[in-house]
Amino acid sequence: MSDGTAAAPMPVVLIHGALRSRAGLAPVAWYLRRFGLDARPFGYDTRGASLEAHGEALERFIDEWQGARAEGEAGLPRLGILTHSMGGLVARAYLARQGARAQSTRQRLVMLAPPNRGAWLAQRFRDFAPFRWLYGAAAEELLPERAAELPVPPSSTEVLIIAGGRGDERGYLRAIPGDNDGLVGVDETHLPGIAPVMVRGAHSLLQWRRDVLRDAARFLVDGPSSV
Repeated sequence: MSDGTAAAPMPVVLIHGALRSRAGLAPVAWYLRRFGLDARPFGYDTRGASLEAHGEALERFIDEWQGARAEGEAGLPRLGILTHSMGGLVARAYLARQGARAQSTRQRLVMLAPPNRGAWLAQRFRDFAPFRWLYGAAAEELLPERAAELPVPPSSTEVLIIAGGRGDERGYLRAIPGDNDGLVGVDETHLPGIAPVMVRGAHSLLQWRRDVLRDAARFLVDGPSSV
């Protein structure tokens, strides 16, 4: 029998990509709240620190959001995470932390165009001075060898990957091998045992696409059965 107390909305942290800011996630947060989710953007300096440092900052952000817990107190029953681009790597760095395991029992992670295997473009331009100046620390963090150092999400995490592309073998940028969204190749989004859901579209706009966000919201609310 219900005691009449409404369940608290599931918290969902939003993580932007390289050279972006939390301001660009405000429309995403607004949209997800329509589904009863408590969505809040997390901002980090993509040019100024490592993925591990960003993961640590995200842990502090969630602690401040949810309030400090007493030692031994259980964390959230479920935490939602929605990422765009490099934000997916930040989420993986966070989920690898011991503190993250204490903050939530289970997680649902939606990754939009994540360079889970690193970015071919970062590899191609790693010695190009203007690229390194523009991206700062992210120029190294987006390399395939760096992405390979990150653990895959733990078994407590349900994952949905959404990749953009043209649906052909050349993608939006022919230089990137295979289909791609103009910045990240579809093959680069894969995680072991998890293939992406493919949508037609370019990298930069995926995080604001209503159809993409609708699918993301359904996954966050209902889990893999909704996809």
